[in-house]
Amino acid sequence: MFAFLGPLAGLLVSIVGSVVGRTLFSLGMGYVTYKGFDTAFGWLFDQIKSNMNSLDPQIVSFLAFLWVDKAIAMIMAAYTAAIFVRTLGGSGFTQLVTKYTGGT
Repeated sequence: MFAFLGPLAGLLVSIVGSVVGRTLFSLGMGYVTYKGFDTAFGWLFDQIKSNMNSLDPQIVSFLAFLWVDKAIAMIMAAYTAAIFVRTLGGSGFTQLVTKYTGGT
């Protein structure tokens, strides 16, 4: 007797999802997935290491005395942890964005 409720519920969920998505899109809102953070952070970390290696040894020792290397590592770890939490271990995260229409 209730065998038709399963397909009917699936149809209603797909219709409501489509209507909500179209409404958000018409209002200038949408979901954007940002990916490639692991590649970007790898490139950035390699650039920092290569630029630090090209400095004069006295400057490098002075920067080590000021713990600049530890500060850079801490900042990179904080960004990596924040992105890991937002993506739950993936390489990208999804965010609701709105389209800027201009005006004052």
